[in-house]
Amino acid sequence: MMDISNQLLHQEITDKLKTAPKEVLEVVLSYLNGISNKNISQFELSEEQKESLLNIRNRSYSEHTDVDIFINEMSEKYGI
Repeated sequence: MMDISNQLLHQEITDKLKTAPKEVLEVVLSYLNGISNKNISQFELSEEQKESLLNIRNRSYSEHTDVDIFINEMSEKYGI
């Protein structure tokens, strides 16, 4: 059983994905498939990537970026 914060997060994600374009859904699906893959340790992150992930992990939920802004930033930075 999910606690209330997990339910709210699940609902927020579901609501955003309902109106997401196909391209975004494909990226999300690829990401989910990647994190569920048990062979994920076959690559190594750069120090910059490790530091970025630690910064994200340590910030509060209220400081996280809206998914639309995040996707635009990643698209600009990495061409995805």
